[in-house]
Amino acid sequence: MIEIMDFLIAHIFALPLYFKLLILALVFGAQILKPQWLKKWSPAIFVGAVMVVGLYLFELSILQYQSFLSGLLSRVLNQKQGLDWFLNYVRLHFWDQYLISLIGALLFYLAAKYMNDKKGERFFEREEVWLGMLGIFLVGYPGWFFYVALILLLPAVLSLVFLKRNERLPLYYFWVPTAVFVILIVHFVLAKQSWWGRFIF
Repeated sequence: MIEIMDFLIAHIFALPLYFKLLILALVFGAQILKPQWLKKWSPAIFVGAVMVVGLYLFELSILQYQSFLSGLLSRVLNQKQGLDWFLNYVRLHFWDQYLISLIGALLFYLAAKYMNDKKGERFFEREEVWLGMLGIFLVGYPGWFFYVALILLLPAVLSLVFLKRNERLPLYYFWVPTAVFVILIVHFVLAKQSWWGRFIF
């Protein structure tokens, strides 16, 4: 057990990528193989993902505090102003990207539910709203802006190319693969670009 914890701590910054890809792969598999199961459990999957990410960020904050406490900042952290500074530091560097993407996911829920209720669930299947929320949250800030743009553009372009006029390509199978694509592009390409740093905290 100790060896597992040591391994996880040593690779703590890589854990979100693996978790995101794992949960999205499982959800996409459920979309194809167990659609009725996904329809029932999609809200719980989203809430569970938020809770796991929250626990991860809490652990990361504790490890950061311990790291500062063992260094030159130990005297500062023992004061109220130092603790306030630390809380602002971890919020800015660890929490904010997920807090903003969570807000984005909740705004998407409100907008999608409003449109669906107004049009008799014409736009989205019930679980699709939760898939969209999951994608927005896991992609994180600022990647979820690109995610939403791709979700809107990609099906529209494919509809123009492959479908007849006035036919619409459903978004159902686009939510999860597009989220995986954006996560990988952000992690392996965009995060290494200097201009990308202007968008992150």
